[in-house]
Amino acid sequence: MDSSIWSLLDIIFIGSGVYVLYAWFLMKTKGEIKTSILMSKDVDLRKCKDLEGYKAYVAPKMIIFGVAALIYGGAGLINAYVFALPNVVYAVIMVLFLVVLIWFGVAAQKGVKKFW
Repeated sequence: MDSSIWSLLDIIFIGSGVYVLYAWFLMKTKGEIKTSILMSKDVDLRKCKDLEGYKAYVAPKMIIFGVAALIYGGAGLINAYVFALPNVVYAVIMVLFLVVLIWFGVAAQKGVKKFW
């Protein structure tokens, strides 16, 4: 497979990391929750039992996920265009990102169940 498709995916991961960190910033500064990241469309924010508690619950998880996405996407671009990372290092970064991705998805669902 062409390496350009992998580079495109790495750029998407970096973009998603930036978007999650931007959503975290909006949540901390303006109190605005980007529902597209954290919950399904059928969840109504007005029915939240404890919105401030939910924000406190999900904020550190958003930072961890956003940084992990930036690191994984950046490592992929470095691997493709700057120098080849050792296979073990790149595999560890990939596995860690996948673990964080699954953890974040589960934590976001638990947050919705807990606070709605």
